[in-house]
Amino acid sequence: MCDFQGIPRYMGSQASRGPTRTRRLQGFWIAALLACGVELSARPVLAAGESAAAQELSTFKTWLEREHPGYGCDEGPAPFRNSTVDAAYPSRRFYYVLTYARGIAPPFPNSLSMVVQVSENGEVRRLDASDPASFQPGLMKVASAQSARQAAAAILILALGDPGERRWRVDVDSMAVKKSRKGWVGTYYHGGQTYASRVTFDRSGVLTSIQCNPPPVP
Repeated sequence: MCDFQGIPRYMGSQASRGPTRTRRLQGFWIAALLACGVELSARPVLAAGESAAAQELSTFKTWLEREHPGYGCDEGPAPFRNSTVDAAYPSRRFYYVLTYARGIAPPFPNSLSMVVQVSENGEVRRLDASDPASFQPGLMKVASAQSARQAAAAILILALGDPGERRWRVDVDSMAVKKSRKGWVGTYYHGGQTYASRVTFDRSGVLTSIQCNPPPVP
């Protein structure tokens, strides 16, 4: 909120203080009111974003109950919150459910792990590593080694399905990126050369393939 305490309250007597002083005070008040206008106008935008996210999450929950009745999971349904993903997809929201990998039979008869986006018309679209196009909308432009590194890391995090990266962490700075005449290749080694995950982009920066190869669960 704008706080006007301590602001001079002698606008009514400006004329007696000379034209320079009058112009200075007028400029001050205009700037102050504009600042308040910006602050107040930003609040409805923020509220609208929060409302849209709540509606999308509700749509996802309804879709899960309809398409996967009796499903079970360890996390979610919830927003997929991850700083690396947020940086690579600044205008896109994701939601997820996750069943932990245990190396044994799942604890639920109908266990689920997935990441989705909810479109403006309420369509739930699941991200699928075998369909790179499902990861493309909203992705940052890939035009340099750094942007390829950031985008590839975010895509792997989404493909692995765990915003907390509890088992398989993907560190942006450890993503190896190579450029060729065909485009960009991002390779991430999960603790060694044996287990490597790769993300490729063509010369236009469009995502073309996703290969997830983390170590097996012990």
